[in-house]
Amino acid sequence: MVNKTFFMRKSIKSFILTIIVMIFLLLAWAPWLNDDEVHDRVLKEKGRKDGTIVPIEKIIASEEALKEMIEYSRAHGVEDGILICDYKVMWFPFGRWVASCEGGYYVTFYGQIIP
Repeated sequence: MVNKTFFMRKSIKSFILTIIVMIFLLLAWAPWLNDDEVHDRVLKEKGRKDGTIVPIEKIIASEEALKEMIEYSRAHGVEDGILICDYKVMWFPFGRWVASCEGGYYVTFYGQIIP
């Protein structure tokens, strides 16, 4: 006769291990991080600090070029400056990697921005 408690313990352990692995994979994937929201948040919090957004007064360009830069910036959500290089958001384990030509940031699965 086979010991039933042995199989129950083994199935409970495998069930718990499966749940732990699923939670780990879910955190690594982080599907609740919306790329557009992450982009906008990093642009708002870090854009002026890292030089991605520059005040209009500091730009030396022809009138036509300045007008094009202002239109491009406004199309990307920047109202009071010039967007030099927009951020790109990429999946990265346990968060997102947000990079521009000026640098990059790691956004954790719980929303913290790390330079």
